[in-house]
Amino acid sequence: MTNDFDAQLSRTLSAATEGIRRAVAANFAPATKVQLPPQILEGLARAIAPLQPALDRLDSMMPENWQGQRLPYKDMILLMQEGVPLAWVPPASVIKQLLAAEDVARSKVIDDCRPEILNACTETLEAVTDTRLTTQTALLTECVRMTERGMFNGAQALAANVWDTLFRGLAFGNPAWLTEKGWWSYKKIQERIPSFDIDKDGTIGQFRQAAVFLPFPKTLEEFRRPQPVPDGFNRHATAHATGAVQYTSANATTALMLASSVLREIDDQELPLQLHA
Repeated sequence: MTNDFDAQLSRTLSAATEGIRRAVAANFAPATKVQLPPQILEGLARAIAPLQPALDRLDSMMPENWQGQRLPYKDMILLMQEGVPLAWVPPASVIKQLLAAEDVARSKVIDDCRPEILNACTETLEAVTDTRLTTQTALLTECVRMTERGMFNGAQALAANVWDTLFRGLAFGNPAWLTEKGWWSYKKIQERIPSFDIDKDGTIGQFRQAAVFLPFPKTLEEFRRPQPVPDGFNRHATAHATGAVQYTSANATTALMLASSVLREIDDQELPLQLHA
């Protein structure tokens, strides 16, 4: 297994995505509503038909909760950059509700959809086969049970620590993520993890590569007095500002989704990982 994360995942994706990037670019921009004559639509359908097998292969390479859903990727990117995980979990029906909600209403969507989210997390964790992840999978399964029983504070703290452990393991498995001296730094991690800029002409392969990591910069933000405690899930606040603002049912569920998402990505892509024994 290589220690070069970018090269490994790029090899998996680039061949299938680069050649059809232009054909699916509409996923990254709002579609213009134009009423075309039937004969033109039929001609377009015939022209696109040869691309369908490639599009199907591309769809099958996306996280399972996206497959066959025709989700608006551009809107999803913006939401993930706000710290909401969407890869592998939650289910597509919840993603659509989160996309439709205003910022202040997203916590309510997460709370209202908690049973569906927890089911999706359970299914995601049950799909993990990588033996390197056995302990972390068991801990997140415990988080699911705690959340089901309303033990949100404990679930948030444990899920946040599992998430922290996993991306530390990714960093030590990918030395390019560390400082020049091989040291750990949250700031350096934010600079080195895969990202995607919707204002640039990026490929879908680059988007897929970055999808799981897009929430990381927001959730890794530090806050200092006199800044208020952030009300959305935040690693720094979870560790250092325990209280009613940061510890909520929605943040507990978000922490669980974040950890389940990255754990499933490590398993699915066989990403280089170095965890403590």
